[in-house]
Amino acid sequence: MEVDAPAAQPRPTRRIVVPDSSPYDLDSLASSWDVTGRNKINRLLYVANSSPSLAGPALTLALAAIKALTLDTRLYEETYYLYRQFFNSVAEGKEQDPQALAWFEQVKDKQEQFDREWSDKTKRDAQSGLERLEVELKGYMTNLIKESIRMGHRDLARFQYRMGDLQGAVRSYTKSREYCTTSQHVLEMCLGVIEVALDMSNYAFIRNYVVKAESAVEAAQASAASGKGKAAPVNLPGMVAPGLDPAEAAKERDRKIVQERLTVAGAVAYMGMGSYEKAAYAFTDVGAEALIHGPGHFIPPADVALYAVITGLACFSRSALRSRVLENANLRPFLDLEPYLRDIVRAFHDSQFKTGLELLSKYEARLLLDIHLAPHVDALVHSIRQRAIQAYFAPFASVSLSRMAAAFGWREDYMQAAVVELIGNGMLKARIDSAKGVLVARRQDPRVEAFKNALEEGEKMQKRAIASHLRMKLMQNDLVVKPARRPGGGRDQQQQQQYDDRATIQVD
Repeated sequence: MEVDAPAAQPRPTRRIVVPDSSPYDLDSLASSWDVTGRNKINRLLYVANSSPSLAGPALTLALAAIKALTLDTRLYEETYYLYRQFFNSVAEGKEQDPQALAWFEQVKDKQEQFDREWSDKTKRDAQSGLERLEVELKGYMTNLIKESIRMGHRDLARFQYRMGDLQGAVRSYTKSREYCTTSQHVLEMCLGVIEVALDMSNYAFIRNYVVKAESAVEAAQASAASGKGKAAPVNLPGMVAPGLDPAEAAKERDRKIVQERLTVAGAVAYMGMGSYEKAAYAFTDVGAEALIHGPGHFIPPADVALYAVITGLACFSRSALRSRVLENANLRPFLDLEPYLRDIVRAFHDSQFKTGLELLSKYEARLLLDIHLAPHVDALVHSIRQRAIQAYFAPFASVSLSRMAAAFGWREDYMQAAVVELIGNGMLKARIDSAKGVLVARRQDPRVEAFKNALEEGEKMQKRAIASHLRMKLMQNDLVVKPARRPGGGRDQQQQQQYDDRATIQVD
C-alpha cells in the first residue's frame, strides 16, 4: 500500500503574549492531555513555540514528558536546545515578557540539566529493541504465519512511534493490512494510523482512515450478529425482561467507545481541512462515551467542548445553536468541564453580542494555543462576528450604525467596514445611507412580487392567444398550403420539412 508523505506539524504563525490576568492554566490543561502517546509532548512544544510567556514552563514539562513517555532522543536534544536558548535570552535581557522574567527568577538557580545518562541509555535500548523486532519480523515472514506477521508489523510500528519515527510507524501499520484476517484486526490497524496521523496533523490521511475504521466496525458488528445464531427471547405479558449478558454488554460498551473515538477524530479532520460546518455537526453528535479519557482517546473532553462551541458559533443558526449545543444532553457533560464556553454560547444566543465577544477575547489564549484549533481561529472568529451582525440586523428595517457599533463594543468605522464586507459578499441584503449613518434593509414586498409575476404571466398568455387566433384565421382562409401525399400515403423528408416551415408561424 502506498503511503502519502505526512504533512508537517503546524508551526505557530504569531507571537502570543499571555498576561498575568489571563485565565489560561497550562498545568491544569497539561494534566488533562493524553499521557500514553506523543499528544501531550506535541501540545507543550506548540505552546512553547507560540508564547514567550509560557515557553519556560512548557519546555520544562515537555522535557519530563519526553523522558517518561518516549525513546526519542533526537526530540529530547532539540527540546533541551530550545530550553537553553530561551533561558539564555531571558538571562541576557533579550526577552522582556513579564511572565518569562518571573519564571526565570524562580528557576535561575535550579535550571534543567541535560540528562546524558538517559540519552545514552535510551539510544542503546532503542537500537537494540529495533533490531530485535526486525529480526523477529523476518522470522515470522519466513514461517509465513499471517497472524504472527501482522503482530510483528504492529509491534514494530508501536516501537517506531515511541522512537519518533512517525513515517516509519505509518509504513509498518499499513504493511500489516494485507495480513489482517478479521475486521477487528483492520480496526486496530486503522486506529494506530489515526493516532500517528494526528501527531503529524495530516488531516486528509486521518479522514481516509476514519472511513476505513468505521467500515471495519460495521463489518465486525454484522459478523457478531450473524454468529450468534440464537433467536431473540420472547417476553410475554407479566414476564421480566432478561438482563443483557455481561460479556455482550462489555462488547457493546467497547464498540461505542471506539465509535466515539472515530467520531472525534473525523471531526478534528474536518476542522483541520477547513470544513467547519461538517466539523460542527460531528462534534455536537459526540456521545458521552468520549468523556472516558482513557488510553487511546485521541482528544481530551475539554478540547472536544471547545471545538464544538467555536465551530458551532461559526456555522449554526440561532435555533441550531440552541438545539445542538445548549440543549444537547450528550454535550452538556463536556461543557461542564469548561463552564465559560456555556456562558459564551448563551451570550450569543441571547443576542448579547458585546458580552460574547468580550468573553471570546478574554479566553483568546485558550484558542490560539491549541495545536489543532489555532490555525483556524481567525477564520472562525471572523465567521462568528459575521453571523452576529446578521442576527442583530435581522429584525430591523433600518438601524443606526453607531447603535450597532455600541451593541458590539466596536468603533463605528470598524462596524461600517464589517457591514460593507457582508453587503459585498451578498450575506446582508441592505444598503448604507452614508449621509444619515443608517443601515437600511432591502426587503422585497411579497404582494408586489405576486402582482409583478401575475402581469408577466398575463402578457405571455395574451401573446399565445393572439398567435392561436391568427393561425386559426389562416387555416380558415386556406392560406396554409398542404403538400401532396405520396402513393404510399406518407410524405418524404423534404416535403415534410416544407410543410412544417409553412405551417409554423412565430408571433413575437
